[in-house]
Amino acid sequence: MKQNLLLVMVFLFQISNAQECKVLMAALEGEYKGECKKGKAHGEGEAIGMDTYKGEFKKGWPEGKGTYIWKNGDVFEGEFRKGEKHGEGTLYYKVKDSVVKGFWKNDIYKGLYERSFKNIEKSQNVSAVNFSKIEENIQGVRISIKEGQQLINYPRVTIAVLDGRFQTQNNQNNFVELTNVTYPVKLKVLYKQDYFVFEISEPGLWQITTDFTYIKGLGN
Repeated sequence: MKQNLLLVMVFLFQISNAQECKVLMAALEGEYKGECKKGKAHGEGEAIGMDTYKGEFKKGWPEGKGTYIWKNGDVFEGEFRKGEKHGEGTLYYKVKDSVVKGFWKNDIYKGLYERSFKNIEKSQNVSAVNFSKIEENIQGVRISIKEGQQLINYPRVTIAVLDGRFQTQNNQNNFVELTNVTYPVKLKVLYKQDYFVFEISEPGLWQITTDFTYIKGLGN
């Protein structure tokens, strides 16, 4: 009898704690089991409401790694920040029966890679490599060369493809243009005795401007 009474008291204590621990997302309001801090879900826990979430919480919000299940059956496994998909994860659509992997930022899908571009390696005389996306619907890369901040006309460069591909290489007035690029693309660009290596994952027309600074006695 005493043992049964003790079990009942423990159960009621757990219910009381669950009611006092708040989850701040309206879609998850209902039942919460897990760690609390100052009356809010904080740490490992599970919230069941209109939707369901199991994973890490911070100050009442899903934050960190977890699994979110919507009432329509869609599931996201990955990283969250203040209740939004933020970081790496996988989204499973129940109706479409499809899977989307990659990176999210503030609940918006950014793509398969965390960054659209990456400067991987450069020789000592390459002082800067700058990237900018100038067009969405054209798949190409334009490479401009500067020496001492002065733009070089018809730069003579050699392009080595490390990943992906492109169709043609055209030397224009102040840039070299690669057409019909297949992304992700990884390229090594050689100019005189120097080089730089970069990778672009997001489709579009990209402008890459590279500054070369030649200091007497430094690799010359």
